[in-house]
Amino acid sequence: MHPREEKGYAMKSLTILPSASLAWRRSGTTPPDFELLGTEGVYATLAFLDKEKTLARVRTAEGTWTFKHLGLLAPIVTLRAEGSPTNLATFHPHAFRHGKLEFQDGAVFDWAWLHAGGPGGAFLDPAGLPLVHLHAHSGRDLSSAPDLETCAVDLSMAPATHYRQVLLAALGWYLILFDHLKAREAVAAETALRL
Repeated sequence: MHPREEKGYAMKSLTILPSASLAWRRSGTTPPDFELLGTEGVYATLAFLDKEKTLARVRTAEGTWTFKHLGLLAPIVTLRAEGSPTNLATFHPHAFRHGKLEFQDGAVFDWAWLHAGGPGGAFLDPAGLPLVHLHAHSGRDLSSAPDLETCAVDLSMAPATHYRQVLLAALGWYLILFDHLKAREAVAAETALRL
């Protein structure tokens, strides 16, 4: 059982308590590594399950899922209900790291990287309007950790999208964290080659 569940802690649901603004923040316990917070409480948690940070678990009021980054030349990210061998959705990155998230039920969401003002991105509806917009923040002083610590999440208030928004917010944060980690590794490798 999850530590928060043992303490009688109840995760909030966007379908019951919609919110336009949430934020991912590093949690005080590991796992989870991050919590998606709103004024009503915690809406989701995200924990990395391996040191490469390719596998992550997301817990919400509606259930528990895993994200898995697979492949190098033609990478994908799978979304599954925890313990299930079947993909509920697959994310396919495209040129310039944009991508498309395709659910098995036919729902499709485009992912667009937004780099103005720091790392971020948005999942878009078929009309190109943002359903979930994420803007990550890292520490700006010399004592700050090089990792991303927080991420503002703005949600569309269209009622039809509430039941998938928490998964979109979690996958968007996973993509931003994974991209940041790979960029840091590339800089470290380049620096090591120069030395």
